[in-house]
Order: sequence, then structure tokens, then C-alpha cells
Amino acid sequence: MLSAPPANPMSVELTVLQRRAWWQLDDEHRPEAWEVTAAVSELGLCAPEVRHVADLSVTVADLRRGRVALDAVVLGEWAPGFLAHVVSDGDGGSLLPELEAWVGDGPPRVVVVRRYELAAAWRGHGLGPVLLAGALAAFLPLARLAAFRVTGPGPAVPGRPRSTGLGRAARERVAERLQARRTAVLEALGFRPWGGVHVADLRSAELADTRQGPLERWERLDWH
Repeated sequence: MLSAPPANPMSVELTVLQRRAWWQLDDEHRPEAWEVTAAVSELGLCAPEVRHVADLSVTVADLRRGRVALDAVVLGEWAPGFLAHVVSDGDGGSLLPELEAWVGDGPPRVVVVRRYELAAAWRGHGLGPVLLAGALAAFLPLARLAAFRVTGPGPAVPGRPRSTGLGRAARERVAERLQARRTAVLEALGFRPWGGVHVADLRSAELADTRQGPLERWERLDWH
């Protein structure tokens, strides 16, 4: 059974901010850097040291935009290649047929998850997937799918154990366990593997169910 988190999860708020240089002109096709911060609200009963809950960094990329070398700065090293291989021929931003078959309609954009990290005090309570699903919901008006790379220099993993002092074989075993855990969590959220990247329909039933599932359990707990 999961232990109770350090504060009522129902009091956690998301702050969603877009980062851009002041001199950048409006361009609907330019990749957009966004930051989502989760923290217990000022009205929530919480010790100051555990008020911060999680951080999510994403880039919203337009599927209609061709390859631009500088885009890798905000997209990360793996995303440009991924985007080049998911878009069908033409300039309409349509996905390849095998992706179009199960990804719902929406704006021709993808949310590239660059980093997701849960604060140490909030790990082990089942909140990580719920907050990720909730944070991705903020981008429903902007995009139709999300992409998360499990292997390599992908997003941070909540609860990543320190490997300092471990031998090579031990480090490899730790990496394999982390990858398996990431994959299991993502696939429970509705992400599917595609070309080395996990992809999810932002409007999938799995993401919606994850956001709603724990509400009743947390509402029943006594936080006073």
C-alpha cells in the first residue's frame, strides 16, 4: 500500500509558463519552450521544505515546420529526428498513417517532454504519473500528442538512485531497471513505443483516467 504524501495532493497547484526571448517575433511554427511547476498552494497545510512538488519542461513543436538547425536548442538532440520521421509527406502536419490511426484529432503540434522530476519528499506515493498526466492536460488546446524518450539523455526520472561508487556492471543493471520502470509507467499512461520514442495521444482515455483515478482516495484522507 502506498504511504500518505507529505501534504494533501488536492492542494497541489500547477503553474504553467512559456519561456521566450524578449526579441523573438510571434511565429506560430516556432518551437515553444514551456515550464510547469507543481507546488502546494499557499492555503494548503504544508511544511515549507516540502511545498515544491515537481517540475516539467517541455517544448511544443509544430508538425508543419521543416527542419531548422537552431530548433535543436529548444527541442533537444533526439526530437528533430523524431519529428522528421513522424510527419507524412506534404506541409499539412499530418502524421504517418500508422500514427494517424490511433492519435486523435487536434492542433498539428507535439509536446516534447524534455524533463520531468518529482521532488524527493513526494516520491513513493503514487503521485508521479498523476501529476504528469495532469500537467500534460494543460497542453490540450495546443497539441494532439506527446513524445517522451525513455532511453539515452531523456527526461529525468523521479527517484533516480545515485550510482556513485558502483562498478560498470552494477551501473548497467541500475540503468536497465530505471528504463523498465520508465517504460511501465509511460505505457500505463497510454504511451506507445514508436521508433525509440514513446508517443501518447493527449486525449487518450488512459491519461484522463490517470488524472481522475486517485481523487476519491485522496479526498477521503484526513489532512488535519
